[in-house]
This record gives sequence, structure tokens and C-alpha cells, in this order.
Amino acid sequence: MSKRGVFAAIDIGAGRGTKIGLFREDLTPLSETLLPLSLYGELFGDFADALITELEKSLREEGYAQEDVLGLGISTAGIIGRDGSFLLFINQPQFNGSNLKTHLEKALNRPAGIANDADAGGLAEWSVLQTELLYWVFGGGWGGSWISGDGRIMHPSDGWDRDDSSLHYTNEPGYAIPLDKYRLRILFSEVGASYDLFEKQLLEDRNLPEWIILGPNRNPGALRAEVILSGSGRCRLFRSIVGDDDFYEKFLDIHEVKEMLDPTVAGRHIDKLSGLRVEAAINTDRLYGKILAEAARIMLKSAQAEGMKPGLPICLGGKPSYALPYFGPSCQRLLGKMGYMNYLRPSVLDERGSNANLIGAAVLARKAAEGRD
Repeated sequence: MSKRGVFAAIDIGAGRGTKIGLFREDLTPLSETLLPLSLYGELFGDFADALITELEKSLREEGYAQEDVLGLGISTAGIIGRDGSFLLFINQPQFNGSNLKTHLEKALNRPAGIANDADAGGLAEWSVLQTELLYWVFGGGWGGSWISGDGRIMHPSDGWDRDDSSLHYTNEPGYAIPLDKYRLRILFSEVGASYDLFEKQLLEDRNLPEWIILGPNRNPGALRAEVILSGSGRCRLFRSIVGDDDFYEKFLDIHEVKEMLDPTVAGRHIDKLSGLRVEAAINTDRLYGKILAEAARIMLKSAQAEGMKPGLPICLGGKPSYALPYFGPSCQRLLGKMGYMNYLRPSVLDERGSNANLIGAAVLARKAAEGRD
């Protein structure tokens, strides 16, 4: 490899835009820029050209030329096809069917790799820990990946045939894992909460689809795990536990009370309430932990039958994972009682303030340059 070689990493997020990073051959970062949503354009070709323009600008600013790029890596929200095309890109559906990987390979004459952002985040964790691991990332949903000891994504999130049964628990845990409603009712009752109220509130939320109360393959006896096990899900749990009781508002200022209706920011206020030992918040996190342990049991039992080593570290990413000190203890206790010694810990990269998706894209770029999947 050239001494002046550089890896280009692209992280297509579901929020503000696409991050573009340059990395040295040892994966230390050189630069990071943002292509905002406003510059995407309406057509896929416009988006791809805008990415190339921003990448070339970054290269020039760091003293590199296009020829110095050893490989490109792409981390993207959603599900991709086996050929690397966008299969289910919810935030930018006009790009579905387009293939950014092959487009950039042809335009820049460099090898490229692409993966779902949870897969990329798992690769980033592996690049630091260098051991077999599970990576879970919480946000609007619950994503994940199982990374082997030699850095392979065991069940990549690609090529989905739209049959829920085809989704692997380790890779699409939130969408694929069914939570039995009878079991949920028991867990809710253990903290003095009503599952029926929780489901009623789901049905009354006009922003949610009617099938929200159905499990994978529209199973009426189950619920998709991410309806509860996500940032939004934690807020839904809190609302169902609180009901009409507004006592918790005494511990928040007027602005925080208003923000409790917004799941993108309400999580940190629930953290505050948990820290103040407000009962509704404590019960929310106790229940969240119990349900996470139940979902983890389903995942681990299935994966260990496929050869997963017992006791793998579970690295948690995403803003909701910052609440681990609140929901982690009940989850960890139940996992231990079930016989699972997996230890939940914060993402190494989150602790460092690094961008896991972008670093994961850099790992993909290095793999592409080395000719490895």
C-alpha cells in the first residue's frame, strides 16, 4: 500500500445528513465533514455527485489526491441488497434500488464496501476490542450485529426478502424478536403497571401504524421488541406507567415537562427522574431492563445453537444506551438468573466520543482495499 494511502469513510445517517471522513492506514482519523440533507438533491445521481464533490474537497484540504484513496467504506441506515443496493432506505425512499457502492467504485476507480450502520458500528467496536462480540445500538429502533473473533459480520443485514422469518435476531433484534404478550403482562404487573394501558396508548397514537401492536409476521400474540426496546419505547413505557399521574412534573422545569412528549429528548429527562429516585422513572427502567433481558434470552438461545460462544461482551451504542446505569442492573440480574453471563457495557467508541458508524465505514474501506468481505 502507498505510504500516502488514505481510506474514505461515508456514513449516511437518518438525521442531519451524510458524514464523510478520511482515515490513515492505521484507521486514525484525519478529517470529518458533513453533506447536509439540503444538498442531497432529488435524484440519486445528484446525491452521488454531491458526495464525490465533498470527498474530493476533503482530499484536497488534507493534501491528498483521488489516486491516494485505497478504498471506500459506506455505512447506511436501513437494509441493503446483497449487491449493495439500497433495499429499504426509509428516510430517503427515492434512493431505493440505487447502488451507491458500484457507482462510487466506477466513478473513483476504487474498491468499496457497504453495510448497514449497526453492522458498521459492530465492526468499529471489533477494531478496538479485537474479540468476538455482540453490538446493540438503540435509537428509534434496536439494531445490532454479531461480530466474529476475526472481524466478520456473522449475519449481515442485507438481501432481505421481506419475510420477517428471514431476519436474524442478532442483526435486526428490534424488528425480528417477538415478545410474547402473555409474558409482557406478567412483567408489567411485577412493577404495578398495566400492559393493556400500554397497548391502548399505542393504538391512540396517530403517528404510529395500526400494525404497531402486532409482532413479526403480524402475529397478534406478540409485539416487535423495538416497540419497547428503543429510545421511543422507553418513553412509551414511562407514559404508560405514569398514566394520568403528573407528580413527576414537580421534578422538572416547564421546558422539560413540554419535552416529555418528544421521544428524541425525553430520555434524558427520564434519566434525571431516575437519578432523583422518582418512582415512575425507577419502575420504567426496571421494566425496560426486565424486557431487555427477556429479548436477550431469545436472541442468545438462538445464536448459541448456531455456535455463538457463551458470555460474549455486549457493547451498547446510541443515546438511549446512556441510560444503562438505570436499566442495566435489572437486565443483568435477570440474565444471570437465566444462566447467561454476557456483560452489558457501554460502547468503547461512545465512551471516547468517537463516531462508531464512520469508523466502521473505515474498517469496510480497509477490507475492500484488501479484497476481503
